[in-house]
Amino acid sequence: MDFGPKYNPNPGEIVSRHSSTIWRDVRESIMAATDRIATPIELDPVLLQSGPGQEQDADDAGLCERCRHFDIQAFARSDNRTRGYMLRDVEFAATHAGDDGVTVGCAFCSLLLSSVKDVERPKDSTEWELNVFRFPIDNDPSMYVHMTVHNTEPTTRSPTPGLRANRLRAAIADRFSEVMNVSGYELCLVADSESPAARRNDITGRYLGSDPGSDAHFDTIQAWIRDCESHPRCKQTVSGRAIDAYQAELPARCIELSARGSDIVARVISTEGMRGSYITLTHRWNLETERCKTTAANCDQRQRGLDLRHLPRLFTDVFAIAARLGVGYIWIDSLCIIQDGDGGADWKKEAPRMAQYYQHSLFTVAGTMEDMDNGLLQPYSEDDSPWGHGMLVRLPYRDRTSEQAGHFFVYRRQVPVVNDYWATVRESILFRRGWILQEWLLSKRLLWYTPKGLFFECYTDGPRTEYQERVLVENAQSDLRAQLQLKGSFAPDNIGILDFWYRTIELYSSCNLTKPDKDRILAVAGLSKEVGPILADRMRETAVDGVHHETYLAGLWLRDLHHGLLWEEDHSALPWTIAVDEAPTWSWASLMMLVRWPDKDNEAQKALQVIGLCQTRQDGVHHRPEYTIERGRWAVQRPHGHTAARRAPFDPTNMFACLHIRGRLSTVHVRGYLGTEGNTRAATATAYSTRPPSDQWRALCSPTRPEVIAGWASAERLRTNEGDAICADAGTAVQVLHVSTRFVRSGFLLKRKDRVLDVLLVEEIDATNYVFRRLGVGRIFDRDLITELEKAKECVIQFV
Repeated sequence: MDFGPKYNPNPGEIVSRHSSTIWRDVRESIMAATDRIATPIELDPVLLQSGPGQEQDADDAGLCERCRHFDIQAFARSDNRTRGYMLRDVEFAATHAGDDGVTVGCAFCSLLLSSVKDVERPKDSTEWELNVFRFPIDNDPSMYVHMTVHNTEPTTRSPTPGLRANRLRAAIADRFSEVMNVSGYELCLVADSESPAARRNDITGRYLGSDPGSDAHFDTIQAWIRDCESHPRCKQTVSGRAIDAYQAELPARCIELSARGSDIVARVISTEGMRGSYITLTHRWNLETERCKTTAANCDQRQRGLDLRHLPRLFTDVFAIAARLGVGYIWIDSLCIIQDGDGGADWKKEAPRMAQYYQHSLFTVAGTMEDMDNGLLQPYSEDDSPWGHGMLVRLPYRDRTSEQAGHFFVYRRQVPVVNDYWATVRESILFRRGWILQEWLLSKRLLWYTPKGLFFECYTDGPRTEYQERVLVENAQSDLRAQLQLKGSFAPDNIGILDFWYRTIELYSSCNLTKPDKDRILAVAGLSKEVGPILADRMRETAVDGVHHETYLAGLWLRDLHHGLLWEEDHSALPWTIAVDEAPTWSWASLMMLVRWPDKDNEAQKALQVIGLCQTRQDGVHHRPEYTIERGRWAVQRPHGHTAARRAPFDPTNMFACLHIRGRLSTVHVRGYLGTEGNTRAATATAYSTRPPSDQWRALCSPTRPEVIAGWASAERLRTNEGDAICADAGTAVQVLHVSTRFVRSGFLLKRKDRVLDVLLVEEIDATNYVFRRLGVGRIFDRDLITELEKAKECVIQFV
């Protein structure tokens, strides 16, 4: 009888999954092959071993007979790269003593068993059919531990010969059913770099040991960089300009490394106009950093040499990394920018250049340890290895002739690699820095030194470990997936680059800044410097108010100001406590708090017009704008009322702007909080995509009908007593500025479009000159109040 390719009921032969047909003879043969009583955990897996007569290695004594003949090439001979063991055999080998009576359990079978013991037994569509040959599912000897080899290598890598495996996926399944329940554990395959398994590309995972300063680690870093050199996206800026990381324009100052015998000599020198390769460091400022910063007083001395004894271990380890990789220059902001004694002149000049510095560097080094006293190159403890307290199992490696040629290793990750990356990188104290976001988004290559090992991350392939384990977007939790996709969308061909900007600022608003009054806008200046050219290129044909270039104002883009003004406090976080007075109140940058934007409505109609602006703060009021829009072009105001054609300059460091706006103002009443049910109804009525995560919306109503809820407001600057009852008060009178009108479609058979107004809550702070500040944002859906607001007379205000 033909049972299909490679099938043999003899446990000593290699077999593979075949048909969904149930053969009685197969069942009888399987039962005849085992004389043990089945237990609830036993499933019948397919055997993976080499032919008889192969010489055994004495070092494989911790394995059962079957695993000592393990043959990785058997997977290559299977169409679906799947083989397996009978589960009952795995359990027996894992829990019984070996032939010597001393060894307790096969190491590999124990690893398999620990990976599948909690997996629910699969039930296929025929489970309830009458079948006299079917065994009860918990006592079925045809159940197998199916093993499938695969890899997480980037798709950008050129195909190479060999099995190219770094993962072993374990699953529980009937021998003949297509229904498989996969284990949630990651079984990883690694080999020493110089082993036959590695050289022949059968095992692509690597075991480098626990010392990040080893030659193997630095060889791997160099290999990563070489691989990245073939990626087109990693050889251009975000806005599309070509980069040569080996002949890059150097920063204004760099730390130059040289050798004096076996010692490293470092000095801060002027490199303006020079070319070469350099690496950058992103780090968290602390007291040690503060003590060793460059100032106007010590700048000249540092050109003669740095005293390495007085530098943090983090810095000297970065010097060692650069020296080992043959890179002669390093850029560290605290050492290469004058931080004190020059009135901030050097910092103001250098901060906008960071987009270039991080993008053009060979790679950026980052240390995510909570305590950096031991630097970056401290060996990891065994507990911090991927397998933790688990087993690192050694299996025999056999080549394509079935001859044993060394070994490779398999282990079960104690934490999935994607969770390790999230915990040690994204959730690290370093990633709470406000500056880290643009450094991460702009750097083409990053080398993350974490408490549990290395992550190498490039713009094209994303993060991967020193073990060659790749962090896959599809396996990431929602927050990490969104962040990785965010970086992938920062590209010149992204037609939704403004959506990227808003999502980035939302993420940035969750970070901390030591000096928010100076850095709130500066820390994203490098990003705006790249977004500007993309906007100009992608939207060249779409002018705003007749203006054909990009104007950047305190963190928002004039082109999309009607949407940009609609930012809202994210009430899922703590209320703000720090105001940034240097920024205008209409900008998200004016308050240190978590912000978010609503989904954009591309059909929304604009209701206000920016007719001019001032980009410099004046002692008095801004009676006349510095720039106005005349006949579709920017015009600069001159003395005696004259104007001259000149566009408002693009300034990525712009912190302040006064907007001169023509629009409609009306008075409404802000009442108490809506509560959960009220929030839901208000969100639905105003086409808000999702109900806000907390009940911090307040009711808006007409002054003439305070009992009717006409809309909602998120009023970040309108403070009230904590004991305010839900919608119980008569309300506080405030003015609203109509920003835009959106349309909500409703009805089933008779469709209709209802108007919803986007408004800003504003407060007049200078009645003589019509100067207003922002109090909050909201939406109005009541038709009568909408009519009142649309009948209001247009006026010109100054918005600060």
